Amino acid sequence: MSPPRPSADSLSDFDRNLLRQSVRDLLADRWPAERAVELETDPAAVAAVWQAMAAHGLASLASKADETGLREVVLAFEELGRASCPAPLLGAVAANIAFGTGQTNATRALLDDLHQGKAAIALALGAFDGDRGAGRVEVRDGRLSGKVSFVEGAQSVTHVLVLTDRPTGAAIVANGAAGLTVQETPGLMIPAFAELIFEDTPATVVNTPSQLLADIAMVARLACLARAVGAAQRAFELAVDHAKVRKQFGQLIGQFQAVQHKLANIVIALDGARLTLEAAAEARDSGDPAWHVFASAALAFAGPSLREVSIQTHRALGAIGYAEEHEAPRHFRRVHTDVARFGGAPRARQELADYLLGPRQ
Repeated sequence: MSPPRPSADSLSDFDRNLLRQSVRDLLADRWPAERAVELETDPAAVAAVWQAMAAHGLASLASKADETGLREVVLAFEELGRASCPAPLLGAVAANIAFGTGQTNATRALLDDLHQGKAAIALALGAFDGDRGAGRVEVRDGRLSGKVSFVEGAQSVTHVLVLTDRPTGAAIVANGAAGLTVQETPGLMIPAFAELIFEDTPATVVNTPSQLLADIAMVARLACLARAVGAAQRAFELAVDHAKVRKQFGQLIGQFQAVQHKLANIVIALDGARLTLEAAAEARDSGDPAWHVFASAALAFAGPSLREVSIQTHRALGAIGYAEEHEAPRHFRRVHTDVARFGGAPRARQELADYLLGPRQ
């Protein structure tokens, strides 16, 4: 399904730069880097920054195709990654796309609360995730049964948006609903992902075409990729600052040719990842029916590239990269988590192969 946007010219590059600076200033004020370690595991702090973002209109991203599109979404996610902020923007974007047209009274009320910052939504892709371990749910008489994994932000939201394939639809579940169990699954991600177990859980279910659900899933993949770009960019900036002050053998390490080459390669990799991401976002915003091919190409290229950037900046930072009280390890975690999600680069390469050579028999 092609997005309903008629052109790619709703916002100028100047407008997008203003948006980027606005988001960066907001996060610098509400989510300062020196406090991010203590804030990121505090649901109240996450809720507070989300309310501030909603007040700035960020909760409405992708709700009006003729005003903001995927390019604005990835821009905002890049800034979230740079600030290491786990605000629940992913669920908001998914809900805006899912319920932007054909709203019911229930979804209209939810979107109103969402855009005012009164509601926050976590996204569970389930069968549309692309990872075999993501699980799935079934819908019977408006109730959900099953299990979904890799849900981010479930600890600090008011609702969960679950994509279902039996039958295809988008289900809204209130956090705390009867039959819903939320279990943290500690791992590389901070805050931790959660596993959601549904046992005859009441939900508001909206019949949704499978193509639109696949569209939402691809947007989520690109949003997370953009967040990884922001995290990798910030880690690079830290590495450059470190190279300007750290001395070895009586001179700054930034004067060593090996370090200079490493940092130069990182710049090339970051620019390449950002360009492929922007091309995919622009293709969708302009209504290109093959935008998902650009998206798969971006994921296939940028995923491995950003992982290498993260590893090289980690090495350039030395011991700082292992100090959990410093922000550097958070960026390392973010990059590796986001580029591995949803089947990662292997899935994207398979999608490209299917497009070029035809599906596997």
